Amino acid sequence: MNLKKSDDAISPVIGVMLMLVITVVIAAVITVFATGTVADTEPAPTVVLDVEIFDYYQALDSSGGPDFHITHIAGDAVDTKDLEIRLSWENNGKSYFSTYSADSFKLQHSTGVNGGGGIARMQPMYVKTVVNGNMRDDYGSSNLDYYFGDVILKSGMHLTATADFLTNNQKNTRSLYMDIIFNNGETNGLDSEYGIMKEMPEGTAVNVMILHVPSNKAIFDKVVYVE
Repeated sequence: MNLKKSDDAISPVIGVMLMLVITVVIAAVITVFATGTVADTEPAPTVVLDVEIFDYYQALDSSGGPDFHITHIAGDAVDTKDLEIRLSWENNGKSYFSTYSADSFKLQHSTGVNGGGGIARMQPMYVKTVVNGNMRDDYGSSNLDYYFGDVILKSGMHLTATADFLTNNQKNTRSLYMDIIFNNGETNGLDSEYGIMKEMPEGTAVNVMILHVPSNKAIFDKVVYVE
């Protein structure tokens, strides 16, 4: 009888030990999984950006036409190939949404912006620097190393939708660059005179999010009013 009671006492101990082993194994698996997930996630850069949208290109340049500005104010350098721009707004009861990534910007679009009917193949946004409050073109419009998707954006550098390539100073002059950015890369089906700017006049509240894709975090997320 005493031997039987001893055997009965051992069984619960074995059961508890097995439960502990299983718990430890599960915890180890969870830890490995969590560690691997964290290791694969790149931290978002800490950066201060400024975004402006112009119904008519103002100051800094004598050319006319709408423009979209992204300026690096301070903080970490940002590789533009890692960015996605998301834009949304409403006008006359209709909702609009556009999203653009570096791969999209690398598509070259033909635009007749050179005098004499010449054709220039340019990407929608390229880099300038800001010196004493004024933009300076240090790179040239033909240097693909300084287009969105290829350039490392640093403090004082400025992405512009190339309004300075336009030849007409009229308010709301159509810009295929703006059409591309704010219409999911498309220029078809837009107003022939004003393009996308007919749907985004002065005073329009545009939700602008700039997403750092590797970390899936927004490094800019604000409402920007068209000026």
